[in-house]
Amino acid sequence: MADPLITTICRFKLFKQPYKIGDTYESGGETRLVLGIEGFELNRHSNVLKVRYTCQRLDILDFVSKGKAYPEPHQIEMEATLRHEKWDKVSDLNLGTTTTYRGERYKILEYTEISLKGTDLYVSFMARQIHPVGRKEAKAKLLNERRKKLKFEII
Repeated sequence: MADPLITTICRFKLFKQPYKIGDTYESGGETRLVLGIEGFELNRHSNVLKVRYTCQRLDILDFVSKGKAYPEPHQIEMEATLRHEKWDKVSDLNLGTTTTYRGERYKILEYTEISLKGTDLYVSFMARQIHPVGRKEAKAKLLNERRKKLKFEII
């Protein structure tokens, strides 16, 4: 049984719209459906936008369908627009990085859309809020670390 899912990298000349989730396209003689955007890289020198997608190969039908996963309720969708002159800041939007919104920290989990609007790069993504541990737990960890250091110094 062949795997219908594939991760692929597509290259787009700047100002050509990249694929969105739900788009289909032809590659290597097969039709692919974009299921997710896993990452992107912007090369200003060669004017190329590389996007890594998770796709479903629509010509492969011998697999067992599983239920659709829904986002957890504590995730929110956020968006950012980078003007052409700020494209050097694109690494601030990498998966796993954190961003501040209204004084709260959020971790970027997955992209939901990447597009070009004129000369601006538009990125939409799912994020979850990051909470510090409670004061009691923080104090306990701090004391534990101090004990470890003290034992190390005595030995």
